This record gives sequence, C-alpha cells and structure tokens, in this order.
Amino acid sequence: MVAMKNPLESAHLLADWYVNNQQNPVPHTAVAGEIISYRAKNDPGQYLACQWHLAFAVMGMLSAGKVFQDEKYLTAADKMIQYLKTLQVFDPFVPDFYGAIRESNPQLGTFYVRDSLSAAWAFVEYYEATGKEEFLQRAIIWAQWFLKHGMDETGWPLWGYNIDAIHQDKQLDMHNDIHGCFHGGSLNFFAKLAKVSGDNSWTGPFFEHIADYFCSTIQQEDGYFRSVEKATGKVPAEDPQKGLHRGNDDLGTLGLLNAWNVYHKPEYLKAIQKFLTAVFQTQSTREDHLFEVNCAAVPVVLNIVEESRGIVDFQASKEACMQAEQALLCRQFPATESIEYAGALDELNNNALCVRSMGYTLIWLLKKYGNDRRFLTAIK
Repeated sequence: MVAMKNPLESAHLLADWYVNNQQNPVPHTAVAGEIISYRAKNDPGQYLACQWHLAFAVMGMLSAGKVFQDEKYLTAADKMIQYLKTLQVFDPFVPDFYGAIRESNPQLGTFYVRDSLSAAWAFVEYYEATGKEEFLQRAIIWAQWFLKHGMDETGWPLWGYNIDAIHQDKQLDMHNDIHGCFHGGSLNFFAKLAKVSGDNSWTGPFFEHIADYFCSTIQQEDGYFRSVEKATGKVPAEDPQKGLHRGNDDLGTLGLLNAWNVYHKPEYLKAIQKFLTAVFQTQSTREDHLFEVNCAAVPVVLNIVEESRGIVDFQASKEACMQAEQALLCRQFPATESIEYAGALDELNNNALCVRSMGYTLIWLLKKYGNDRRFLTAIK
C-alpha cells in the first residue's frame, strides 16, 4: 500500500467506501443503512457494524457531505441514523432499559454502555447538523436512562448489560466488576449534550466524578489509562480487552479537556500531558511511526494534540505528527482494490479492513484538511 499524497483524496476515498458498502433495503431483512465492520481476505464471512461504529460513521458522513459538497454522503448519514433508531429500546415490558441502545441488532438484548453512549452522541450531532428535534430528544432519553441505570454504586459507568436470555450464545461478556478505562470518553457526550440542550446539569456532579476518577485511579504512573478492579482500584492481572484502549484512549483525554472547560481543575490538563508524553515516547521506539500496531490510535492522538494546543503543557513535534499521519495513510487500501476494500483501512496490517479506525480517521482528516471542526472538538 502507498500513502495518498493528498490527505483529502484519502478522506474522499474513505467516504466513498462507506457509500459503496452500505446495506440497501432488501425485503424480509432489517439491515438497511448498516455497514460492514470487518472483512478479511482470508475469511469468507462478513460482520455487520455495532452501534458505535455507525455513530462515528454518521459524523464522518455529515462532514464529508459538507466538505465535498455531495448529497450522497448526507444521504448515507441519514440511512445510518435511521438504522440506529431501530436499536433504541422503547419497550414497556423492559422498563429498566427504556431509552438504552442495543449493540448491533434489534433482536439481541445486549449492549456495552459506552457503545450505547456513542450512539446517543451521534443523535446529538445529527440533531445539531440537521435541526431534527427528534434526535435531541432521543439523546436526552438515553441520558436519563444512564443516570438511572448506567452507573454502579460508586458512580462509575457500567461495562454493559444483557437484557434477556433468549439468545444466550450471542450475549456479550460483561465485566461489571471492572471499571473500564474507555469511559473517560463518555465525558464528551455529556459535554456536547449540555451545550446543545442548554441544560448544564449534564455536566454536574456525576460528570465531575467521572473526570476525577479517570485521573486519580484509571490513569497509571506511565501515563496510560487502564481498566481497574472495582473492589481494589488496581489494574487486574489480565485486561479483559487485552490492551485495546492503550494508545487509543477512546477519546478519554478529549473528555478531560471538556471537563477542564467546565471545572478548570489542573489535574485534568496534567493527565492529558502525561498521556501525550507516553504515546509519543512509545512512537519514538517504533519503526513504523505508529503509536501502537493498531492505526486507530493515530487520529485519536493527533486530534487531542490539536485540541489541547496552547492549553496543555506539551508540544508534539511536527515531524512526529506527520510521520504518524503518513503511517496511517499507508494502511489504506488503494482505489484499485475491489469495491469491498477500496478506501478502507487495514487496521492491524493483516490484510483485513476494520471500521474501528475508519470513522475516527475520516473525521480527523476532514477536520484538519477540510476545516470542518464540528466533530470531536472540545466544547468551549
């Protein structure tokens, strides 16, 4: 694979992948608007996206529509958001989950809380982009569910839920005895909801507690954020996610920047500084110039570098940032590939596409080179 010389060309090709691989309405199926989340050349199967994959794809498609002035990307976003609507629970027979958003299928009663939150975040962004009031209300209903059922007794967001036992073989592994490091990124949704709704209670005491705990307990001495045992506050011997959210902090440092804009606690900025120092130190030891083998970390890290510039006491070298960006673009399948792969990202450099990195990358490229700063931006 060869890096695209023009990052906007790379973004255009990536946006086209979403359009070309979006599921069309088919009689007797319920996947219209969905996308493929993973496809490998040595694996005949294909796997549909979870709600959080679609959430960041919606933001990317809204941005592509604006930057490239092409309605097809906005139409793709419309189709995605319509599918996300089908995952929200409005079932009077499961009142404890009213407003929650299922993981990937309207028939499967299982979801991770953070993933569900990302879908609600997409509702807020879609509302702000289109003015369609329904989606703000959907996001508020989700947030109301979260305050009632989304946190444990300590105030830390739960890992997730299995609503019913009908499809036990398809349930997700839940680790509600572990405080997931990925929930630092949950702060971003509530900051955005507070701004858009005009209701500052969404950045109230529960929000402050999440930010405080993320710094005091989730962040480790080496600067990285790691999940900890609920009972001890210590990192478990084995990470249930096997280091998935290491270089990619799941937008937790962006969440801390949002928290700093509300509470102005210096420890929030110090935590961001420690994390950035750690990831760039790691990059300096790698021959591929990535922050880790998974290229999803690149847009996430480069985004917080730009967002925190002039606020956090850290200065990433332009050379290091450009090397990371070029290493990311080198993971893109070229336009000469088949339609199933052209423009997608080979996330782990194993000849397989994965949308985990693609939504972040599309948003980042259009933000930096298309000047669309609506998404993954700290709330001032």
